[in-house]
Amino acid sequence: MREMIRIGFEDGIPLYAPGRAYGFLDGKLAFPRRLVSTEGLFWKDAAVCVAEGDQERFQAYHPGSTDYDFGGMILRVELAPGAYDFEVVCMGGQDSIAVSIGGMQPERIAQGGYWDAGKLVPVRNRAFWEGESWRYSYVNGTSYVDISLEPLRADTVIGIREVHIKRHEFENQETGVCSGNAGQKMGAGGPDREEIPSIFILGDSTAKSYVFEEAPMSGWGQLFYRMIDAEKARVVNYSNGGRSLRVMHQEGRFNDLLLSGKKGDYVLLQSGHNDERDRNEGADPDGEHSRFGRGSTEEMYYGILTRHFLPAIRAVGMIPVLVTPVTRINAGCGEDTVFRDSFQKRKFPAVMRRAAADTGTLLLDLNRKSVEHFNEVGPGAAKAMVMSLEPGETPGKTNGGSYANGNPGNHADGTHYKECLSRQYCRMVVEELERTGREENFAAAGLWECLTQEAKEAALRRDFSKVFPEICKDTVSGRGAYYRNQIEKMVELGVFHKDEEGNFHPLSPCDGEEFLEGIRKIWKLPAGFTTECGKGPFLKKDAACILYDAYGAGFGWEESDKPPYMTDYNGKNIDPTNPDFDVNLPSGETMYYPLTEFGRVTDLKELPPDVLAKLEVVYRLGLMRCEGGIERGSLENGVLFLPNTPVTREKAAKYLYFCFVLGQKVTKENHRVD
Repeated sequence: MREMIRIGFEDGIPLYAPGRAYGFLDGKLAFPRRLVSTEGLFWKDAAVCVAEGDQERFQAYHPGSTDYDFGGMILRVELAPGAYDFEVVCMGGQDSIAVSIGGMQPERIAQGGYWDAGKLVPVRNRAFWEGESWRYSYVNGTSYVDISLEPLRADTVIGIREVHIKRHEFENQETGVCSGNAGQKMGAGGPDREEIPSIFILGDSTAKSYVFEEAPMSGWGQLFYRMIDAEKARVVNYSNGGRSLRVMHQEGRFNDLLLSGKKGDYVLLQSGHNDERDRNEGADPDGEHSRFGRGSTEEMYYGILTRHFLPAIRAVGMIPVLVTPVTRINAGCGEDTVFRDSFQKRKFPAVMRRAAADTGTLLLDLNRKSVEHFNEVGPGAAKAMVMSLEPGETPGKTNGGSYANGNPGNHADGTHYKECLSRQYCRMVVEELERTGREENFAAAGLWECLTQEAKEAALRRDFSKVFPEICKDTVSGRGAYYRNQIEKMVELGVFHKDEEGNFHPLSPCDGEEFLEGIRKIWKLPAGFTTECGKGPFLKKDAACILYDAYGAGFGWEESDKPPYMTDYNGKNIDPTNPDFDVNLPSGETMYYPLTEFGRVTDLKELPPDVLAKLEVVYRLGLMRCEGGIERGSLENGVLFLPNTPVTREKAAKYLYFCFVLGQKVTKENHRVD
């Protein structure tokens, strides 16, 4: 269909029946079901009209609502799978009508901006009004589309006059490159879009690309570019937190991805964690019974995959690849724990496996691989890789406040994870490509050819040490894995080094000169900066004095010089000198600054006055915190600073990683090291 299809209503109100080209239908046939009836429709001036008289239906609505239904009308049009441009000519405009298509959320698909936190993947396609005409481009995966019109106020007559539909013409437009080959939008001088495919990743928070504000949280999608030969493909990560299959569709994220790609591109689709929302026997406003909620039953999940997502991807000539969701773990589990798949109530990984088999779609089983990996490294190492934090690990923050004092709410997070685990999930994806038959499955074979030669060889040898040289042999499992994430980042930055056998020796003493050189490098201090390291064993108080001098040289002592993590950049933090300072905000969010006041620290009385003065500044700035009696997952900072404790290599990595994040731009993707 190249010419435009016009649907008009000069002859009255057509009702839908299977086999008819178009017609209005009751809401019970829509997905999700709605309180819409054809009985309230009336014809006027060649338009089909409706009005909603029940004022109570509008009172509970607020922007972002997941479960509202203003009634209105639904027009079903039988239409083959493919990409189309829609124009809906209405009686009324955007002030009185909400229009959507395919069960999408009207207000969400009208928004612009970016799909990712780093603002590298822009929204390219959104719904917009021109007078009384609503326009949107949409990729249909079924044999029909449903166009919905709802009144925005009670007793307001709205109507539909015409619908115009034509095939969407794809343009050779630039692609926003997220987490990958260029680190910015592809532009002049980049690889020719027509020559190489794009690998789109569409997932939830476990695949998302994170920024330094959220460090050390990471998603495997943001590191996958390290597996890809930049001359053969580019990686574009559309993933974001809180997304289920339903939300990816309803907000237009999936649709925008399809309209941004081209024939021969790949779509790696992962979902499951947010699809689990099913609390309160369906009464959860974000559960499977809500109109725009996240939750799905297993039947719904299978249907969305097989009747919309996979057909829509194939309709535009792209190649779908299903990726099972990684397992969660209990971040407070015991040392005798045997891990199993966390999807026990709603077994979405099993449903995805069935959908892949039924539709002939390549499946990469990260769920199975993640369970195997956690059991291989053991509970201690597994807990170190997920978002279980102690005070002083990172200045980043989450929705519950700053991570600087540990996990907000005293709740360790076993769903999300650190960059060290992202590397492992990328490894697993490549191993799955090799396992699924790079020579026998055309999708696996195509993706395999996009890999770097190092990644291919690593998968065949089962040795990724050349792909990820920052990984150390003695920090993968056991006690040495406790600060694995910080150690790997410091090795990647060249601050620390492994020995010839690939070991880090995390419990060995750190040298003061090595620590000084590390802070010089990560804060990019002026040439010639130095400070007294002292003689004898390198102690925590010595490290504090180095950080004092380095902070002054790197940032300065004016209030305006503070790194953003110490300021109110997010509208929440208050400086401890402020009389309104409270370590726990009224909203329940946790502050950046230490929870234990400096005067309550009990083991500093014997320090020389000059050392104590520097240490107090370092402590109040939050660069170092009490470490006696603390544990991961808890917000209790303790009262023991332990100033005379020798600094081990792993503790040095902890302190330097904190400072590394502190010196970064909060909106930059947190895997970047330039």
